[in-house]
Amino acid sequence: NYLWDELAALAWLDPSLITAKETRFLDMNLNRGAAYGDTLSWTEQDKPKLVGPPVEIQVDLDKEKFYDEFVSLLKGPTPKP
Repeated sequence: NYLWDELAALAWLDPSLITAKETRFLDMNLNRGAAYGDTLSWTEQDKPKLVGPPVEIQVDLDKEKFYDEFVSLLKGPTPKP
């Protein structure tokens, strides 16, 4: 739950890491309170009347492959500027 940036980068480099996707409608909770800023999502069947465009979200990945590739990159040489 804490490697979101790393997952996004590796999925961009190797899309085969993602094993399941869904189309959802996303929004942000802007109501003041404890849930402010939470990501809200709906399926086609349960979306509200006013909603943004559909987006593809990643819902599962090949964890073993992800960690293998992540560790391999960490062990690799540092690129020269």
